[in-house]
Amino acid sequence: MAKGFLDGYKTYDTTGGHGHPGKWKSAFRQRMSTEDARQILNKEQDTPYSILGIAATATKTEIKKAFRELINQWHPDKNQHRIEEAEHMSKKIIAAYSLLTNQ
Repeated sequence: MAKGFLDGYKTYDTTGGHGHPGKWKSAFRQRMSTEDARQILNKEQDTPYSILGIAATATKTEIKKAFRELINQWHPDKNQHRIEEAEHMSKKIIAAYSLLTNQ
């Protein structure tokens, strides 16, 4: 029997009550509100620029590039051995990006 396209790959199985994939997609596209981002960063002593490792004069392109690199590095799926730290860092990175791009 021929192998199917997704045979051997982990996929999300939503048949067991994990939600509708369309709802997941729309929830993923929602951005963090400015107020939520401020609340997260008020607990930190870093600025959004220092969290992303960029200068205060960074362009939108530089901000986006720094965000993508850091969120890829700190994504909880890639840091299973330190999941709590990865979740905390991901929230900080998303909050910093949200504040800098919502201005």
